[in-house]
Amino acid sequence: MTLSQTQRIFALNVAKLIQFIYDNGMECTLGEVLRTVEQQKIYLAAGATKTLNSAHLKKLAIDIQLFVNGVYATDNEAYKPLAEYWKSLHPSNVAGYDWGWDAGHFEMKY
Repeated sequence: MTLSQTQRIFALNVAKLIQFIYDNGMECTLGEVLRTVEQQKIYLAAGATKTLNSAHLKKLAIDIQLFVNGVYATDNEAYKPLAEYWKSLHPSNVAGYDWGWDAGHFEMKY
């Protein structure tokens, strides 16, 4: 499968995840999908990421900020149902929740 084909599957999966969020009485805002190498280096230097090989560089990751009852969810456990749903959409989907430190991150391996 090409990168372009994978990106299109990823985009559809993101749409399904957003619909899942709203269908379950929650709301969200969206963060980065595409990130430049320069921005990734800045995040690495600041400790906001642990890698220079981010899926954001390939448009295969998104950061989602979850709102439960109108309040921004800072508790990782609030993201657990999203992570489980995300992983059910495609065998290449991984969720930052499983890493224990980036619960709002959703990506597709390529």
